[in-house]
Amino acid sequence: MINRMDNNVEILFKGQQYKKIYERLFNQISKKYGLTMIEIEILLFLEKNQSYDTAKDIVELKFYAKSHVSKAIDSLIHKGYVLGNLDEQDRRCIHLKIADAAEQIVREANEIRNNLINILYKDMTWEEKKLMESVAKKVANNIKEALEKDE
Repeated sequence: MINRMDNNVEILFKGQQYKKIYERLFNQISKKYGLTMIEIEILLFLEKNQSYDTAKDIVELKFYAKSHVSKAIDSLIHKGYVLGNLDEQDRRCIHLKIADAAEQIVREANEIRNNLINILYKDMTWEEKKLMESVAKKVANNIKEALEKDE
């Protein structure tokens, strides 16, 4: 018989419920601006992590396929939502920056992200939130290490 706690943890880690609520909330922006989910994620990533501003950074930190990131960045540049600047030392490297045209999208996406966080942390104490963040960080690190061993 499966331990109920193990089952709940497995459901949480598989992320299907999270993915469902995430997609439901972000679908509003996706439809409104004609963006894919990965394009929205890239905009949020660039806004939150300004020192990590290359496609390589996005692939490494978000665990997306290179081809998906490349396609999404090309689309965002074409739509005028992201600007690309060549690195002066390495011409193969392009530094990405959110264009002014995307500021409203990013604002709305952050509002939705904050709403999602409020849904996730509803009825949790501050201590429970901090514990959740600590455990999530450890789990993410364990997964990252396991994936790196397999490469």
